[in-house]
Amino acid sequence: MRSSLPVAAALCGLFLICPIEAQRGEPLPPSLVKMIDTERAFAARALVVGWKQAFLDYFSDDAIGFDDDQVGLAKDQISKNPDPPKNLQLIWEPRYGDVASNGELGYLTGPVRNILPSRNNGQPRHSNYASVWKRQADGTYRVVMDFGVPTPGPVSYAPDFTRAPHANRFIGDYDEHTPPLGAADSVLNSALRSGPTRAYRGRMADGGRLLRPGQLPVVGEQSINTWAAGQRTYAAADTRFTESARSGDLGYSWGMYAIRPVPAARGTGAPAAGRGRSTTPEHGFYVRVWVRERNGQWKLALDVLQPQ
Repeated sequence: MRSSLPVAAALCGLFLICPIEAQRGEPLPPSLVKMIDTERAFAARALVVGWKQAFLDYFSDDAIGFDDDQVGLAKDQISKNPDPPKNLQLIWEPRYGDVASNGELGYLTGPVRNILPSRNNGQPRHSNYASVWKRQADGTYRVVMDFGVPTPGPVSYAPDFTRAPHANRFIGDYDEHTPPLGAADSVLNSALRSGPTRAYRGRMADGGRLLRPGQLPVVGEQSINTWAAGQRTYAAADTRFTESARSGDLGYSWGMYAIRPVPAARGTGAPAAGRGRSTTPEHGFYVRVWVRERNGQWKLALDVLQPQ
């Protein structure tokens, strides 16, 4: 989530008033405009009442959160956090994302800053947030999952909102030959246990991105393939939940993962050369956003790790 407190990963970004239009002038779907407007109202609300109350206002009642290896209702986790300092500013702005063709589900991501005047002379902490939104019975949008990662510096985005590439998006209805989203998620998890280099190849949507703590976003299949070559193999990755829009073109998944430690070089106690940068095992939760292409295949639009 967007806070530096345990229930919400440290996230906040520049609150900018940007035009609601695609970068190249293409009109955005009304449902995506409404989702963006709601995210901006959420960010504005946080500056008035603080992040804690704003999160309670804009999260759905069944939103899920991750806290110290525990999965639970996000609102319950948020309520247990102490009230934030009154002069803490959590500010963010949606810059990229998309919505299902029926408007049921969507995702947004963008740069964030966390500013506390008494900390480090007021210098901001930079992060990158992402959120999954779901249309409620009353037609409003609410967050069903919120996640993100701290970054070493500001995250660069186009100055206005950019809709994710969607020209090759699936149009039609489900049938008995349609692969379920859960199957795509499980296949990726199995591939990750063999090694990330091959796991991501051919599975990324156009413009797909990976968010990892302490790194700037890795964007595009070519950059992701290069990045993956230096990553450790997963010891485990297990799907726990998937949901897709009834239009069949966008969905999300989450689950648990563990990454193997890097073996030390014999007799030195140091990591083996070329095998990675850390001997420390890692585990936590992952969240992924998927889009389905015209050929029926699910492709990865967003992949985030939340270590615990």
